[in-house]
Amino acid sequence: MAGKIEVQSLHRAFDILEVIGNSRNPISIKKITEDTGLPKSTVYRLLNNLENRNYAFCDHNGNYRLGYQLLMMSQWAEKEFEIKHLAKEYLESLNEFTKETIHLAILQKKRVLYVDTVESPHPSRLVAKLGTTNSVHCTALGKVLLLHHTDAEILAILEEEGMEKRTENTLTKPLDYLKEMENVRKLGYALDKQESEMEGRCIGAPIYDKAGKVIAAISISGIATRFSLDFIEKEVVDKLLDSTLRISRILGYVG
Repeated sequence: MAGKIEVQSLHRAFDILEVIGNSRNPISIKKITEDTGLPKSTVYRLLNNLENRNYAFCDHNGNYRLGYQLLMMSQWAEKEFEIKHLAKEYLESLNEFTKETIHLAILQKKRVLYVDTVESPHPSRLVAKLGTTNSVHCTALGKVLLLHHTDAEILAILEEEGMEKRTENTLTKPLDYLKEMENVRKLGYALDKQESEMEGRCIGAPIYDKAGKVIAAISISGIATRFSLDFIEKEVVDKLLDSTLRISRILGYVG
């Protein structure tokens, strides 16, 4: 078919993974070769690559099962799907109430990952594309997603990811960020006071699971000249915290 590109080795790797995944017990190279119909040399080569990337694991008997990377990815996908489903009505309610853009995000690989959004009806609005990521140091979402991280864990993330200066309000010193996090922990929510974009202001609050772990967060983002701190503090904070608490309760949170 025109415009369709087939990658044979990729298809073969998926065939191997499907055979391993459909087996109730660890499976031998011989059985994988028989079930896929591939040459043993091809199976061996692809298994080495999959094992190196932790998509397959070879036990002490020389048999294979799915690797932890696939398990981690499936957990992310399951968590993302469940949270999106549960949070949707609350995102829409917050959007209706504030007329601003509402984002749902999780922490993935030390960055904010946007998994759902309801856009502001205003022509001038702030929107992050689904599936994109953002830094933790200059976003309200990032701050609340790190709510239960220790200072040492936060410093390690900041050192690895850096603290890019995006506006004159961006926190670029780790100790300043830790001080900000002390306030976030006390309040239970976070603000982005034009730290990511000068025209934008944002508030974020965490969603907890039954173990009390922060697993996601919701933010409300608006144009700074319209989405004032006064409006946020008087009208938005309680509404947002009530929404995130209701979702957390559905997930079994009792704190």
